[in-house]
Parts: sequence; C-alpha cells; structure tokens
Amino acid sequence: MKLIKFLYTPFPRPAKSKKNILWVVLIGLGGSLFILLYNPFGIRNDTRVWYVDLVILGIGVLFILTVLLMEWIIPGIFPRPFKKWTLGKALVWYALIIVVLGANNFLYKNFWGGFGEFTWYEFLMVLLRTLGVGIAVTFFVLGIWQYFNRNRMAMISSKETYRVTTHQGKTVDLNLKDILYIGSDDNYVDVHYRSEDKRKKIVLRSSLKNIESQIVNPLSPIYRCHRRYLINTEHFHVGSPNLRSMTVVLRNYEDVLPVSKQYARTIKKKLSTDP
Repeated sequence: MKLIKFLYTPFPRPAKSKKNILWVVLIGLGGSLFILLYNPFGIRNDTRVWYVDLVILGIGVLFILTVLLMEWIIPGIFPRPFKKWTLGKALVWYALIIVVLGANNFLYKNFWGGFGEFTWYEFLMVLLRTLGVGIAVTFFVLGIWQYFNRNRMAMISSKETYRVTTHQGKTVDLNLKDILYIGSDDNYVDVHYRSEDKRKKIVLRSSLKNIESQIVNPLSPIYRCHRRYLINTEHFHVGSPNLRSMTVVLRNYEDVLPVSKQYARTIKKKLSTDP
C-alpha cells in the first residue's frame, strides 16, 4: 500500500534546457562510438566500407532524435498528461521510451538490411525483451535515485502545487510549502498559509479527510496530528513532549495545537524538541 502511495508522489520532469539537450547528444554519440570500438551484440563493420561506420553512427543519431521526440516534442504537443508528473507516470513513460528506442533500432537495422531478416515474431520478441529490460532498469535506477535523494524528493513534493477539490466541486490550488496548518470546523476547513510574507486564511467547504487524501503522501511535509488538524512539519516545533498530552507550536506565532496520542510518536520524530 505504501509503495502505491509512492507512485503518486511528485517526480521532476527534465527541463527543456540546452544543457539537457547536450547531454542527450553526448550520450547518443558516445553510444555509437562505443559500438564502433567494442562491437557489442555482434554489431561490426566486416565490409571495411567507410559509410557502414556512418550507418552505425546513425544508431546514436536515432537515439538522440527519439529521446528529443519523446521528452520534448510530444509533451509540448500534448502538455496535459505531463502537468502533474508523478513517480508512477515516470516509470511507465521511461519504460515506453526504452521500448520505442528498441523498436526504432530494430526497424533501422532491418531497413539497411533490406528487411531480409525481418519477421513479426522477431520484432515482437525484441519489443518484449526491451520492455522487460526497460522496466527492470527503470525501477533499479529510479530506486537508487530515490534512496540517495530522499531530501530532494521531499523538497520537490513540498514545492508542488496541488489542485484540491472540495465537496461542492470547487477547485483550489494549494502550494504545500506555503501551508502552515489546516484545521477542521464541522463541515468546513480553515487553511492557514503564508503568501508574500503575510499570514492568510481561506475557508473551504470540505471535510479534513477529503483534503488529507489529496495533499498527503509519503514525501509530503503535511501530517495529521489530531482528528481536527493537519500540520506542515516544516513550520512547527514541539511544545509539550509528553506523548499523552503533546502539543506543537507554530514557529514565529502563538498557535498551539494538540497532538493525539496515536500520532504523537510520528510527529515527535518529525519535529525537533527545541523551539
């Protein structure tokens, strides 16, 4: 269940920058150079004809064009699916990119061979093998990245803007880093937040549970501390540390909120006992 929640956590999209494009070009050309030098998978120029080396170099160019298409052109044409990018979407998308790369390379190879060795069965097997390798590599690489960049992932999550829907269907955009805490008042919730160095409050017709389900995830700084309160742990410190009657205090303000016993240990781990 926790793994499923992780799949919904925010994940960074690569920026459309000259630096990233340069990296793609270097990786593509570096891959072609590696093939020319070490002949992996039996790819070699046995004819000693110079233009065959250019054909092999074209594998890297094909990689560059495919990645630019998938990572920059398609998101530009269809931006909506890429707006709220999550770890789960990233896993599926990068696995798909690897499959497209595999399919393009297979077609590229058969094009220069006059499609003499082309069979649909071989084509399907290449796609399935590429998909399997792609999923395994994607989970492995992203797992390592997530492990060593937990703080960065949490920072990304805290800066993410969430579109919250109330019981009346009204939508409100909330930036987690600006939220101080959210309190429940019968059928309404009070969202306390900071904007332009000023403290503000908005009132939404919704239950606290409804708001919690839309903004709380394993990397979010928002935690429930009481049946009536959600707090941003970046803005609180522990007041009374007693687990039976624990309280938390809003930094730079006088707001003191109760902490239920069932949440006390979790909140205490997240907060410093020093004001």
